[in-house]
Amino acid sequence: MITSQGSSNTFDLTNVSYVHRVIVGSVDPQSLPSEEKKQQQMAEVNRCLNEPPKGKILGMERSFSILRIGEHQVVLEAVAYHIGFQRTPYWLTQPKPQAKPKFEIDPDKVEQMIGGAP
Repeated sequence: MITSQGSSNTFDLTNVSYVHRVIVGSVDPQSLPSEEKKQQQMAEVNRCLNEPPKGKILGMERSFSILRIGEHQVVLEAVAYHIGFQRTPYWLTQPKPQAKPKFEIDPDKVEQMIGGAP
């Protein structure tokens, strides 16, 4: 059971029916996220914690890699947040809008196929 500080509200882990994993950062030097992308990732974490149904952080994974570039060392870090919900948030399950097809329909060909005309 997880309790909130300064509050008597409890969050029983047996009530968790959905866990969402959000990764902030990257340890892959080939795909470093921009500052804007990191802000979007943190905005997703904040949305999970603040919008109904509010989630709770169940755990965090921290991973890092150390790169040597000449005489300098660079540390790349990523944090994966595991956020538990009592029910699946509707805004996480909404289907993403599909892009329009990048082809045009030839009405004559359609008519040939449907009408059977040569």
